[in-house]
Amino acid sequence: MADAREEFSAYIRKYEKSMYAAAYGILKNDRDIADVVQDAILKAYTHLDTLENPDKFRPWIMKIVHNTAIAYIRKRHDEIDIDTQAEILPDSDAPVDSETKITVWNAVGMLKEAHRTVIILFYYEGCSVREIAAITSSAETTVRVRLLRARKELASILKKEDFER
Repeated sequence: MADAREEFSAYIRKYEKSMYAAAYGILKNDRDIADVVQDAILKAYTHLDTLENPDKFRPWIMKIVHNTAIAYIRKRHDEIDIDTQAEILPDSDAPVDSETKITVWNAVGMLKEAHRTVIILFYYEGCSVREIAAITSSAETTVRVRLLRARKELASILKKEDFER
């Protein structure tokens, strides 16, 4: 039993930033994100026996985080704070200055939740369209359409000088 707990803990540490980014894509509030991620970890641990293939831990835990965040929003019935900035920026081999990364991250934050989620999972977390479809319980075609629309919306936002709504 100790081995399973240690392996679970190792996976959680490995995917902690990904879980946080997925929750941020939906909630945009650090306090709520921490609660949701903590709840998702607890749910995952109590339902660890449902994970049939340990190689699928990442999509499994990301789906739990996604579903927990959506449930949290439905439960709250009030507006999520969209002014909170995250420290998460995409890693890239191409030299991009911090100001550009922050500008792009702020633009991502202006997208509606469904578009923001797919952009974060695809570009920031490196998930495939198939993985995003599994995480969000959507068809792969839906994910592709959301990515296309999100890219267009981002291009439009980034052309504006002022990022204030």
